Amino acid sequence: MPPRPPPKPPTLTLLCSVAAAAAVWVSIATDQLARGLVGSVLGVPFLGLEIAAGRRYTVGALQGPVGSLGPGGFAVMVLAGSACILVMAMGLFALVRAMQVRGWLRGFALAWIVVALLWLPAALASATLPAGGGPVHELYARLGDPLAGRWTALALALLLLAIASRTIGARAVAVGRSWMRADATEFRRRLVRVTAGWPGMVALAALAYGAGWAPTLWAGVFLAAVMVALQMQTR
Repeated sequence: MPPRPPPKPPTLTLLCSVAAAAAVWVSIATDQLARGLVGSVLGVPFLGLEIAAGRRYTVGALQGPVGSLGPGGFAVMVLAGSACILVMAMGLFALVRAMQVRGWLRGFALAWIVVALLWLPAALASATLPAGGGPVHELYARLGDPLAGRWTALALALLLLAIASRTIGARAVAVGRSWMRADATEFRRRLVRVTAGWPGMVALAALAYGAGWAPTLWAGVFLAAVMVALQMQTR
């Protein structure tokens, strides 16, 4: 039986984008579960998870009053999910590669890596906006919404984006070469666009809209920055 031909780039982009949207929903659930569990350790009652009704249908943690937490404890609680997402995504990706798994699980592992590595830069960038959202924005609100640190947060977001983009590009090329093989720089950049760039933009749009992290204007600007960073960091 002849080997199955590799999927065409538009089909591959669509499949990776669907996987990225699913990875966003899984990441939100992981973030909220970690928040609830860490909060319970710090003395904030964890009442379980709920799926928000309406147009977003994202998972949220039900918690008791957080007034007893100081800024440090609150930061640990709201940022614990970011660390859990990254560790779990890296672990799944390593397991899939070690077992040489192919198919949808391989695509989902790459999509989750993309979401996990863009999660914190997106959260920092969203915190620079008064109408933003996400864990870092919650921390800013807890600290009295100071304006002094917003430019610092944006600079840190761009720095983390540059670092994350190189890691995303390397993993996207490693996975994509099982579908399309070439070694030219321009081809690798195209491969990153297909398997990580457009799916990453879909994921961030889902965070902006589904999780309410940012208004449309911010989403468009940061999405463009993500694509530029991925192309520049792919060698």
